[in-house]
Amino acid sequence: MTLQTPVIMLQSYIQPALSASEAAKMAPLLLAASLPGILVAMIVSGRWSDKIGRRKPFVISSALLFAVAMTIPLIWPALPALFIQTILAGVALGMFLVVDHALFIDVLPDRDSAGRDLGIAALGGNLGQALGPVLAGIIISATGSYRLIWLIAMVIMLLAAFAIIPVKKAK
Repeated sequence: MTLQTPVIMLQSYIQPALSASEAAKMAPLLLAASLPGILVAMIVSGRWSDKIGRRKPFVISSALLFAVAMTIPLIWPALPALFIQTILAGVALGMFLVVDHALFIDVLPDRDSAGRDLGIAALGGNLGQALGPVLAGIIISATGSYRLIWLIAMVIMLLAAFAIIPVKKAK
């Protein structure tokens, strides 16, 4: 998410809407609110996952927590809701980042092709990050609102939570 995205959202989605100068001051704080949760979740979930030797529960939990986070601004379009959403999404992201990479390594089909396979996995994550803002822009232009964005994000996170279940090699 670029700094411009929250600025526009703070001016057009939340109630009461912020002025351009208020939104420009608030956007960096909103983005920074996720950092403590990301760091703590990375440390805690990474260590816990290694200790119990399981990855799937953490990946599923992070996707479900992301889905919950996406519902907050959908049902409560206010500044405090965006901060709560950002903090929860940060925890989910921190959990996902470390455990998902470990899961990739655990399920590599051929350790001799690890670079290629991990590159393909990274492409999947980066492609979503690249396409997300484009698709969001199209949806916002078509509907005039961010509401559908939160709903689609919630559905995608729920699908992601269930998509990992059939991966047999993943613990």
